[in-house]
Amino acid sequence: MIARAADLPFRERPLLELLNVARDRDAPDPEYAGYGWARAPRLWLVAPEVAARHVDDALVLALHCPDDGEALERDVELYFELPDGPPVTVLASTFLRCWLPRLPRDVSAIVLALCNPQRASVPRPRESSVPLHFAQGEVESWIGRHDDRLELRAPAWVAS
Repeated sequence: MIARAADLPFRERPLLELLNVARDRDAPDPEYAGYGWARAPRLWLVAPEVAARHVDDALVLALHCPDDGEALERDVELYFELPDGPPVTVLASTFLRCWLPRLPRDVSAIVLALCNPQRASVPRPRESSVPLHFAQGEVESWIGRHDDRLELRAPAWVAS
């Protein structure tokens, strides 16, 4: 049973598997609820009507929010489907405070691959001094058909 955020099975995973792009697909899988972390040598953050920007040497955290989650202005409710128990929710601020000290610190940025339908701000974690990138709205992961670049697409991206 999960009693604390620290007990969550949040593990390192291969980057393409983590972002559900290891196999070619025509559309994102809305049922995919995988989570974990990986390092990305280069990742592109793409939003409409804004030039795509790349983030090098990023720590990517794949997370999910519940479809019917509470609308918060300054935090995001996270949702974890567990293999051996009922789903668990935890606030992003609590999760980041617990997990960032346990993850690699020698990165240039942190990217949250996290849908944020309420467009809440994600609190800047004191546990890290590198830029934190998070989406406003739904996030889709893609590999470019012509250039093989790894992209995270969202209506907007915020860096704090």
